[in-house]
Amino acid sequence: TPAQRASLVEGYGSLPLAFEANQGQTDPQVKFVSRGAGYNLFLTTSEAVLTLHKVSRQEPNSPTAKALPAQEKSVVLHMKLVGANSKTEVFGQDELPGKSNYFIGNDPENWHSNVRQYARVRYANVYPGVDLVYYGNQRQLEYDFVLQPGANPGAIRLGIEDASKLRLDRGDLVLSSPGGGVRLRRPYT
Repeated sequence: TPAQRASLVEGYGSLPLAFEANQGQTDPQVKFVSRGAGYNLFLTTSEAVLTLHKVSRQEPNSPTAKALPAQEKSVVLHMKLVGANSKTEVFGQDELPGKSNYFIGNDPENWHSNVRQYARVRYANVYPGVDLVYYGNQRQLEYDFVLQPGANPGAIRLGIEDASKLRLDRGDLVLSSPGGGVRLRRPYT
């Protein structure tokens, strides 16, 4: 029923953002994956890859509305750390109690069970004395650069690929693409 559906969506929205360790459920370059409403995030050793999903629906009174399913459009955005340490260690922090299971097809070789979930993913020494930490805040993806005393914040450089337009909005960086947009909140210390 609509009431049950609303209750499920509300319950899902209160779950913490989780980062799954890649145990074979996705491309081997990916170290951690996170899924949210309308996006997937893939963390590799050198970049964060954000896949945005936008569902286009038929007009309700259209003759094809019931004949054609909703179509999903995807856009991929890449955020790279320019000049970063290519041998950085990537690891999960604050393991969550839940586990993910993937039972794909009939072949147990393709199944992945008890996949660990973490509240945070840390990249150690992406720049000298600088760590990068991804985490969720009220189901919103956030990241922090953690600097040791004496570390140079000027070394941090982000490279954004596949955005059709970049603009500043009150200090926030807005990345636009045909399939949707992403807002990177202005930095603060």
